[in-house]
Amino acid sequence: MEAGRRWLFHQIGVIVMSPEVEDVKRVLAICFRDGSRQTADDLERILSFDMGWMDTETAHDAIKALVFAGWIIDEEGILSPNCDIKGINAPLGWQPRPSRLTDPAVNDTISKMQDTQPVEITEAEKGVLKQDNQPVDPRARMQKRLVKFISKQSGIDSDEITRRAERKVKALRYCTMWLALCLISREQNLEMNSIIDSFSSR
Repeated sequence: MEAGRRWLFHQIGVIVMSPEVEDVKRVLAICFRDGSRQTADDLERILSFDMGWMDTETAHDAIKALVFAGWIIDEEGILSPNCDIKGINAPLGWQPRPSRLTDPAVNDTISKMQDTQPVEITEAEKGVLKQDNQPVDPRARMQKRLVKFISKQSGIDSDEITRRAERKVKALRYCTMWLALCLISREQNLEMNSIIDSFSSR
Protein backbone atom coordinates (compact mmCIF):
# COMPACT_ATOMS: atom_id res chain seq x y z
CA MET A 1 0.00 0.00 0.00
CA GLU A 2 1.40 3.40 -0.95
CA ALA A 3 2.46 5.46 2.06
CA GLY A 4 0.14 8.32 2.99
CA ARG A 5 -2.87 6.90 1.15
CA ARG A 6 -5.72 4.62 2.06
CA TRP A 7 -7.17 2.35 -0.60
CA LEU A 8 -10.84 1.46 -0.37
CA PHE A 9 -12.39 -1.19 -2.58
CA HIS A 10 -15.78 -0.51 -4.10
CA GLN A 11 -17.98 -2.26 -6.61
CA ILE A 12 -16.71 -0.08 -9.43
CA GLY A 13 -13.03 -0.33 -8.57
CA VAL A 14 -10.53 1.29 -6.23
CA ILE A 15 -11.17 4.62 -4.52
CA VAL A 16 -8.21 6.62 -3.19
CA MET A 17 -8.88 8.55 0.00
CA SER A 18 -6.32 11.17 0.91
CA PRO A 19 -5.16 11.46 4.55
CA GLU A 20 -6.91 14.84 4.79
CA VAL A 21 -10.24 13.40 3.66
CA GLU A 22 -9.75 10.29 5.78
CA ASP A 23 -9.29 12.40 8.92
CA VAL A 24 -12.47 14.37 8.19
CA LYS A 25 -14.55 11.25 7.54
CA ARG A 26 -13.27 9.53 10.68
CA VAL A 27 -14.20 12.58 12.75
CA LEU A 28 -17.66 12.70 11.18
CA ALA A 29 -18.16 8.97 11.78
CA ILE A 30 -17.34 9.45 15.46
CA CYS A 31 -19.45 12.59 15.86
CA PHE A 32 -22.49 11.29 13.97
CA ARG A 33 -22.67 7.69 15.16
CA ASP A 34 -25.66 5.70 13.87
CA GLY A 35 -26.71 8.57 11.62
CA SER A 36 -27.53 10.82 14.57
CA ARG A 37 -27.91 14.57 14.08
CA GLN A 38 -26.26 17.10 16.36
CA THR A 39 -26.28 20.77 17.22
CA ALA A 40 -23.11 22.86 16.93
CA ASP A 41 -22.84 22.85 20.73
CA ASP A 42 -23.03 19.05 20.74
CA LEU A 43 -20.20 18.80 18.21
CA GLU A 44 -18.07 21.31 20.12
CA ARG A 45 -18.50 19.20 23.25
CA ILE A 46 -17.61 15.97 21.43
CA LEU A 47 -14.50 17.43 19.77
CA SER A 48 -13.20 19.20 22.87
CA PHE A 49 -14.44 17.57 26.08
CA ASP A 50 -15.48 14.05 25.04
CA MET A 51 -12.58 13.28 22.69
CA GLY A 52 -10.07 15.83 23.98
CA TRP A 53 -8.80 16.61 20.46
CA MET A 54 -8.82 20.43 20.76
CA ASP A 55 -10.02 23.33 22.86
CA THR A 56 -13.55 24.70 22.49
CA GLU A 57 -12.50 27.69 20.39
CA THR A 58 -10.68 25.48 17.89
CA ALA A 59 -13.66 23.11 17.86
CA HIS A 60 -15.95 26.03 17.08
CA ASP A 61 -13.73 27.10 14.17
CA ALA A 62 -13.49 23.51 12.91
CA ILE A 63 -17.26 23.10 12.77
CA LYS A 64 -17.69 26.34 10.82
CA ALA A 65 -14.96 25.29 8.40
CA LEU A 66 -16.45 21.81 7.87
CA VAL A 67 -19.86 23.32 7.10
CA PHE A 68 -18.20 25.82 4.79
CA ALA A 69 -16.23 23.11 2.95
CA GLY A 70 -19.37 21.04 2.37
CA TRP A 71 -18.71 18.18 4.82
CA ILE A 72 -21.52 19.09 7.23
CA ILE A 73 -25.05 20.20 6.41
CA ASP A 74 -26.49 22.94 8.62
CA GLU A 75 -30.28 22.94 8.58
CA GLU A 76 -31.43 25.70 10.93
CA GLY A 77 -28.84 24.78 13.54
CA ILE A 78 -29.21 21.01 13.21
CA LEU A 79 -26.08 19.45 11.75
CA SER A 80 -25.65 16.22 9.79
CA PRO A 81 -22.85 14.72 7.65
CA ASN A 82 -22.85 15.44 3.91
CA CYS A 83 -20.98 12.30 2.90
CA ASP A 84 -21.17 8.54 3.31
CA ILE A 85 -19.58 7.55 6.63
CA LYS A 86 -20.76 3.94 6.74
CA GLY A 87 -17.89 1.56 7.40
CA ILE A 88 -15.52 4.38 8.41
CA ASN A 89 -13.60 3.40 11.55
CA ALA A 90 -10.69 4.90 13.48
CA PRO A 91 -7.89 2.78 15.00
CA LEU A 92 -7.58 2.68 18.78
CA GLY A 93 -5.78 5.79 20.03
CA TRP A 94 -6.15 7.64 16.74
CA GLN A 95 -6.73 11.39 16.71
CA PRO A 96 -7.02 13.88 13.84
CA ARG A 97 -4.71 16.74 13.04
CA PRO A 98 -6.63 19.87 14.11
CA SER A 99 -5.43 21.72 11.00
CA ARG A 100 -7.24 19.18 8.80
CA LEU A 101 -10.49 20.22 10.48
CA THR A 102 -9.98 23.98 10.75
CA ASP A 103 -8.76 24.17 7.14
CA PRO A 104 -10.33 21.06 5.57
CA ALA A 105 -10.19 19.82 2.03
CA VAL A 106 -13.30 20.66 0.02
CA ASN A 107 -15.89 17.90 -0.21
CA ASP A 108 -15.58 17.50 -3.98
CA THR A 109 -17.32 14.14 -4.35
CA ILE A 110 -19.91 15.71 -6.62
CA SER A 111 -17.81 18.48 -8.15
CA LYS A 112 -15.50 15.98 -9.87
CA MET A 113 -18.50 14.58 -11.71
CA GLN A 114 -19.62 18.12 -12.60
CA ASP A 115 -16.26 18.99 -14.14
CA THR A 116 -16.20 15.94 -16.42
CA GLN A 117 -19.83 15.99 -17.48
CA PRO A 118 -21.50 19.41 -17.95
CA VAL A 119 -25.02 19.74 -16.60
CA GLU A 120 -27.52 21.58 -18.74
CA ILE A 121 -29.92 23.78 -16.78
CA THR A 122 -33.18 24.78 -18.42
CA GLU A 123 -34.76 28.21 -18.03
CA ALA A 124 -37.53 26.64 -15.93
CA GLU A 125 -34.96 25.07 -13.58
CA LYS A 126 -33.19 28.42 -13.26
CA GLY A 127 -36.48 29.93 -12.20
CA VAL A 128 -36.92 27.25 -9.55
CA LEU A 129 -33.38 27.83 -8.29
CA LYS A 130 -34.04 31.54 -7.98
CA GLN A 131 -37.25 30.88 -6.06
CA ASP A 132 -35.57 28.32 -3.80
CA ASN A 133 -32.79 30.74 -2.97
CA GLN A 134 -34.92 33.64 -1.86
CA PRO A 135 -33.40 35.03 1.35
CA VAL A 136 -34.89 32.78 4.01
CA ASP A 137 -31.28 32.54 5.16
CA PRO A 138 -29.88 36.07 5.75
CA ARG A 139 -26.53 34.93 4.34
CA ALA A 140 -28.21 34.74 0.93
CA ARG A 141 -28.18 38.55 0.81
CA MET A 142 -24.41 38.39 0.26
CA GLN A 143 -24.61 36.22 -2.86
CA LYS A 144 -24.13 39.00 -5.42
CA ARG A 145 -21.19 40.43 -3.49
CA LEU A 146 -19.62 37.00 -3.22
CA VAL A 147 -20.00 36.37 -6.97
CA LYS A 148 -18.21 39.66 -7.67
CA PHE A 149 -15.49 38.81 -5.13
CA ILE A 150 -14.82 35.37 -6.64
CA SER A 151 -14.83 36.78 -10.17
CA LYS A 152 -12.37 39.55 -9.29
CA GLN A 153 -10.00 37.32 -7.32
CA SER A 154 -10.05 34.31 -9.67
CA GLY A 155 -10.36 36.06 -13.03
CA ILE A 156 -13.42 33.95 -13.92
CA ASP A 157 -16.40 35.71 -15.49
CA SER A 158 -19.30 36.42 -13.08
CA ASP A 159 -21.81 34.58 -15.27
CA GLU A 160 -19.57 31.50 -15.28
CA ILE A 161 -19.29 31.67 -11.46
CA THR A 162 -23.09 31.77 -11.24
CA ARG A 163 -23.45 28.82 -13.67
CA ARG A 164 -20.99 26.72 -11.64
CA ALA A 165 -22.84 27.53 -8.44
CA GLU A 166 -26.19 26.60 -10.02
CA ARG A 167 -24.72 23.25 -11.11
CA LYS A 168 -23.60 22.57 -7.55
CA VAL A 169 -27.03 23.47 -6.17
CA LYS A 170 -28.60 21.04 -8.64
CA ALA A 171 -26.08 18.24 -8.08
CA LEU A 172 -25.71 18.39 -4.30
CA ARG A 173 -28.66 17.13 -2.35
CA TYR A 174 -28.62 19.86 0.30
CA CYS A 175 -26.89 22.99 -0.91
CA THR A 176 -27.91 26.63 -0.95
CA MET A 177 -26.65 29.09 -3.50
CA TRP A 178 -24.40 30.87 -1.00
CA LEU A 179 -22.85 27.58 0.12
CA ALA A 180 -22.18 26.63 -3.51
CA LEU A 181 -20.41 29.96 -3.98
CA CYS A 182 -18.35 29.33 -0.86
CA LEU A 183 -17.28 25.95 -2.21
CA ILE A 184 -16.22 27.57 -5.47
CA SER A 185 -14.19 30.13 -3.47
CA ARG A 186 -12.44 27.31 -1.64
CA GLU A 187 -11.77 25.43 -4.89
CA GLN A 188 -10.13 28.58 -6.31
CA ASN A 189 -7.85 28.74 -3.21
CA LEU A 190 -9.16 32.15 -2.24
CA GLU A 191 -8.57 33.56 1.26
CA MET A 192 -11.48 32.16 3.26
CA ASN A 193 -11.25 33.50 6.83
CA SER A 194 -12.95 36.82 6.13
CA ILE A 195 -15.69 35.10 4.11
CA ILE A 196 -16.37 32.56 6.87
CA ASP A 197 -16.51 35.31 9.49
CA SER A 198 -18.89 37.42 7.42
CA PHE A 199 -21.30 34.52 6.97
CA SER A 200 -21.13 33.25 10.55
CA SER A 201 -21.88 36.72 11.92
CA ARG A 202 -25.24 36.81 10.15
